[in-house]
Amino acid sequence: MRRFKKILYVYDEESPAAAKTLGLALGLAEATGGRVDLLRVLSPPPATVASDMSVLLRSSWLKDAEDQLAGFAKSVAPQDGLKTDVIVGRPHIEIIREVLRNGYDLVIKPIGPSGFIDRLLGRLDMRLLRHCPCPLWLSKGEDYRDFDNVLAAVDAQNMIYEPSTVEDEEAGDILNRQILELAYWLCAESDAALHVGHVWHPPFLSVNSHGRAYIAKKDINAYVDTVKREHANWLKRLMRRAAKWAGQDAAQKVSPRTHLRQGLAGEEIPKLITELRSDLVVMGTVARTGVSGLVIGNTAEEILDRVSCSVLAVKPAGFVSAVTVDD
Repeated sequence: MRRFKKILYVYDEESPAAAKTLGLALGLAEATGGRVDLLRVLSPPPATVASDMSVLLRSSWLKDAEDQLAGFAKSVAPQDGLKTDVIVGRPHIEIIREVLRNGYDLVIKPIGPSGFIDRLLGRLDMRLLRHCPCPLWLSKGEDYRDFDNVLAAVDAQNMIYEPSTVEDEEAGDILNRQILELAYWLCAESDAALHVGHVWHPPFLSVNSHGRAYIAKKDINAYVDTVKREHANWLKRLMRRAAKWAGQDAAQKVSPRTHLRQGLAGEEIPKLITELRSDLVVMGTVARTGVSGLVIGNTAEEILDRVSCSVLAVKPAGFVSAVTVDD
């Protein structure tokens, strides 16, 4: 599994978890032999009339922000001499450009404040969930190696009910492999309990379906039982492969528990997180476009506003961000 060698920490002065999240990033870097760089992105002020005074004020504004970020880094890690940078621009655009330019393999950021307007327009956390090409850790202030319960949320969207070969089924589990490798590693590092959650729902069947009125209840129940059994069998096969993916050391240290829930992932995963008192949920996220190209929320976004724990979101191999270096 690819370790986190280059970590980009995104500073959020409004987050009470800013210092603890930097400590988490430093802990991850120490464990993997990596490094942490700090980035702060300032939203550009409204356009003003160009003048000598406006240039002077802008320079002072940037210098204050740079001094604040350097002071913050020194207060958390006085001996590390961390690299800091302050950029002016649209925050999610500039963060992703930094990832693309410098090959960061993890972005870590304290979860920012949320309000009605944030949800309506899409706050920075949501935009990063949609577009960040590398794993994204949105932290609520946990310490590294201080996890008790980690939940890995796996998806059977590409499940093959009757695969012709084992390779066919494994090909549909590339994202699940990333999720489970990370979750195994984190649990082995912190001696935490690993829980693997999978939410399923019978295809073609919904509460508001009119067609079910013409089908006997016993037949519907039999259908639901069949679908549940297929998902249970898929989850068992996935966990057998997961032990191999994780490697011998992690597999010996970690004994995962599986949780199979019927319903909608956006509702059931938060419930499971609460029941398990999870410190972290590891899950995949893929943005999709809706009417007129507007990016709409996915399960990870729904979950983010409903949970009280941190989120480590990963993209599938081959994901290409809509943001480019030359935008």
